[in-house]
Amino acid sequence: MMRQVVRRSHQRWPWLRWAAIGVLGMGMVSLPGIAQFPPTTPIFEQVTLSPGRDFRDDPIVLEGVSGGSIPARQVAGRLDTPTGACLGFVERAPDYVLTLTDFFDYLSLRISSPEDTTLVVRGPGGSWCNDDYAGSKNPGLVGQWLAGTYEIWVGSYRDRAYHPYQIQLSQIH
Repeated sequence: MMRQVVRRSHQRWPWLRWAAIGVLGMGMVSLPGIAQFPPTTPIFEQVTLSPGRDFRDDPIVLEGVSGGSIPARQVAGRLDTPTGACLGFVERAPDYVLTLTDFFDYLSLRISSPEDTTLVVRGPGGSWCNDDYAGSKNPGLVGQWLAGTYEIWVGSYRDRAYHPYQIQLSQIH
């Protein structure tokens, strides 16, 4: 089975890109404005999917780097969700923005990384967190998904610890 892999050039320290933008913009923006990033501007990319037709190659694979300095609970707006506790540290901006054009009767979003990672997803209906899905050290969310826009953060347990990861999106049960 062939997998679609979306590769992004990413830095070892993803926050460095934002710091450079802030330094370049200092003459145009006040210092408090530099720290405030638009919540829907992803670090890696925006992805739009429709049930069936966008899954010729299943799973769809996205790559990134986990971690940051913002507590995941702060991004999620809560300590705990029905899918798990909001643990770890993430960047202020989401790693990915996922737009689902229609209702998904089943969609799995699973993280694969050599290190222990955490997950925050914010979208229609609220926020969901997870850190260990199906007995693995990596997170995942599986089930029905409403149409709409979802912000996805992949975190690390330690502040400013960065690890490579893959997001696998699948419609196969």
